[in-house]
Amino acid sequence: MTTISENAANEPVRLQYWPPSHAVGAPDAWPDSYEFSSVDDAVAFAMTQAPANREVAWLRTPEGEILKAPQIRRLWELRDNS
Repeated sequence: MTTISENAANEPVRLQYWPPSHAVGAPDAWPDSYEFSSVDDAVAFAMTQAPANREVAWLRTPEGEILKAPQIRRLWELRDNS
């Protein structure tokens, strides 16, 4: 299960888009990112926007953790609806 510490959830994060075939450890430079003030904001953007309609969202937390599409989707499903 995907968990983010409460502190990390409210720190700036970077959302980036890659082709589906790209690997986390690939030597290429990271593409330009969208910066958000919280994980929740980045997750909401990733789940409601599709800049390239074929690329996959990856989220980098301030702690250096990389969340891929399934983890982002899970956070979207678990969000507080209140």
